[in-house]
Amino acid sequence: MKNHRKNLIRKMWMSTLVLALMLCATTSIRSQALDSENRVDIKLDDGTSVILYGQSSRVIGQKTNKYYMLPTGLKIGSRPDGTPEFLFMKFTTEERADQGGIGGGLIHFLMEWGLTPEQRNELSAKLGSKIKGAKLMGSVPMQIDEKVESFKILSATLSNDERTSKVVTSGKAPLIESGKVAAAAQLDKYGAQLLASTFERAQSITDLSVVLDYYFTLQTPAVKGKIVFDWSKFEREYDNISAGYRKKDRGCGFLCNETYRSYNEIRSHYDYLRESEVIRFEWEETLNDERVDVIREAFFQYFLNAFTEKSTANNEEQGTPTLADTLSVPNIRGGAGYKFRTSLLKKSFNRKTQVIDLKEVRLAVKQPYQIVGNLASWYNQVKDNPKCVYSVNLNDPFFQHRDIRFVLDLEAKDMFDEAVNYVTVNVRKKRSSGNDYEDHLTIDKAFVEKNGITGVKTYARGEDTDPTAYEYQTQWSLRGGNIYPKNPKWEKGAWEGVTLEPPVTTRTIELEADIDELQGSDITRVTAQIRYKQFGEEKESNIQLSTQKGEPIIAQKIFLDRDTNGYVYRLILNHKTEKKLVLPWEPMINDNYIYANIPEDILDTESEVFKMAKETGEDLVKKAGEKVLDKFEEVFKSK
Repeated sequence: MKNHRKNLIRKMWMSTLVLALMLCATTSIRSQALDSENRVDIKLDDGTSVILYGQSSRVIGQKTNKYYMLPTGLKIGSRPDGTPEFLFMKFTTEERADQGGIGGGLIHFLMEWGLTPEQRNELSAKLGSKIKGAKLMGSVPMQIDEKVESFKILSATLSNDERTSKVVTSGKAPLIESGKVAAAAQLDKYGAQLLASTFERAQSITDLSVVLDYYFTLQTPAVKGKIVFDWSKFEREYDNISAGYRKKDRGCGFLCNETYRSYNEIRSHYDYLRESEVIRFEWEETLNDERVDVIREAFFQYFLNAFTEKSTANNEEQGTPTLADTLSVPNIRGGAGYKFRTSLLKKSFNRKTQVIDLKEVRLAVKQPYQIVGNLASWYNQVKDNPKCVYSVNLNDPFFQHRDIRFVLDLEAKDMFDEAVNYVTVNVRKKRSSGNDYEDHLTIDKAFVEKNGITGVKTYARGEDTDPTAYEYQTQWSLRGGNIYPKNPKWEKGAWEGVTLEPPVTTRTIELEADIDELQGSDITRVTAQIRYKQFGEEKESNIQLSTQKGEPIIAQKIFLDRDTNGYVYRLILNHKTEKKLVLPWEPMINDNYIYANIPEDILDTESEVFKMAKETGEDLVKKAGEKVLDKFEEVFKSK
């Protein structure tokens, strides 16, 4: 009796753990897993509020002592020498000087978030005193939605097209501490006066706020409830249940023979057990969302693997399914059929009632998070700094010379480490006298480290009476000796400055697969072969995921043309006996995530899927240079 009770407890624990692991696997957690029920709020001495979450423990119900903080401390960025990266320049003329008026203005600033070293030390000390043994591990890994603008400027003045010529921003919220975002705008005389008024007259807030939108992953309890398997009722009413099942034209009852049944037949048996209330889902809260469906499907998969055997090539008897068996059947519809384990069903009658408490189940949930700051919070720090806030009189003889500013896009700055060698800007200003001004500027990694992201060329107006702006052209050099464009066009510049955007953009492509599914199919490696346009030419990258490493997700950066909206890919499967099996090319539009979905018939040597994959795999080397993107031209245009 004791051994029986131990076995019963062990099986109940295993079934609960199976559900927990299945449910956690339904949402891919690509960042640090955090426990929603282990939150700590701390206020620093200067009033800064910090929210921290503990790292999720592998033991459900147990809290760890490792804590991560959400982004906070939004502030103006600073140069290595401590100079704030903020500029508010007001234009005046002699005509308006007697009225104290402003003829226009230019605003340009960089923002970042993060604590100072002193704040971090204080936070760590307060966390340790609040929770014994607690450790500050760093910042929560944040994510952004690539399809929306995660960095926004809120300003009635800057959003008014009549007051502002154009607002330029870097577009993406920084994912790491001390990462920066930039914004710049040129204002007309009314816009500059309105903005200066909110800055300088001690208003409660200024007419300029910064908004950063993120999300992060929290692990939360899924639902309150339990699953009850009433074995005693099944035994007591077995004849009535079987008769009722046959009456509904569902065929043979549960234990009438040893016939192999299809997936749908087994599902029908399971559904009838629920109708008969042998299997009951008892919720302690009203629910009507995908969480319930996930739990129900996970329990059916456990039922299928625990009480049936799947037909095999030689129909050898299979043992009681292990935890690994239960988790390794992502596509349970496959196979020739299933047969009830009659002996296990009869033995289950001795259990009377089996209860699985769902409080042990956790789900991964995306949690939105927003940082909002108003410029009033930081303006007082820079208003007396002549490098940051000042006025110029455009009639002053000094301003017969004009600065032409080129501001490097922050994405391009980050590319210097991986893809970009340099960008060269050629500048010219046609003078009415015929003595044209020409110069050039080259920005590379060393330039940025020394001068920041802004390059300046000074144009001497001299006797020139032509008020039109200058012209410029850009050429980018990427690693590998690529120069683009070969023959750059001249473009009209703007006196407030030009933002230099690289012709390519960065995408981080993630490849994910079910390791157990691959190993169960004797597949040792999956390669996502990607084709995309770079500098107008078709390029190829390969992301490889090996089952031996046990990593279900692999990420890799690619650099593709900014004006393209996607790429194509195909999966190459390395099989232990069949060597390389290659699936067809597929287009991907504005999506950086690839799931290695293995077709059901890929290992059926008589199927068309297998034959095509095998043939393509044998021709892989011969057709390595074949162009692919042109075949999908209409697909990309339609998007």
